[in-house]
Amino acid sequence: MNSRRAFLQTSLGVVAGAAATTGNRGIVAQENPNATPPKVVLGSEGTKVWAMGVLVTVKVKAADTGGAYSVFEDFIPPGAGPVPHTHTKEDETIFVLEGELRAWLGGKQYDVKAGDFVHMPCGVQHYFKNISDKPTRLLLSYTPGGFEQWFLDIGTPVSGTNEKPPEIKPEDIKRAVVTAEKYGVKFEKK
Repeated sequence: MNSRRAFLQTSLGVVAGAAATTGNRGIVAQENPNATPPKVVLGSEGTKVWAMGVLVTVKVKAADTGGAYSVFEDFIPPGAGPVPHTHTKEDETIFVLEGELRAWLGGKQYDVKAGDFVHMPCGVQHYFKNISDKPTRLLLSYTPGGFEQWFLDIGTPVSGTNEKPPEIKPEDIKRAVVTAEKYGVKFEKK
């Protein structure tokens, strides 16, 4: 019985000591060799490009999150939005910050507005369009991250703050479709 009591006292001492060294959180913090550093991105920051009529501001790249996810903001002028497409590698989400949007997801139509959230799972065809007369702002994410690089590959960098979208030429569309295939995204005709 004495050896059992000694074992329990030793075990409790180790746990108590660990709790004391971790700020009384009760768990021993372990270092994660794959952890990425914290990052704060201010509202005006991010890499901005015009991609297929949409102003995209990449806030967090897959490289910033160990590949787990990416986050970006879209400014969608009236009448703009992507054509039907399907992601084969990632889920996509939309949170409407301002304005309105018509979204098609899995063959169903949804009208969404500020405060609404849309989850577009991998393998489900979707697209959306700003059908209002005012710009729409969205916060989007990909899980896992990586497809945000497509916007940077095909987009036109923004140098000023009040630029208008560049004209979309047939060769721009062809390059966008071919480049998307590299990332596992398939565009379809409406």
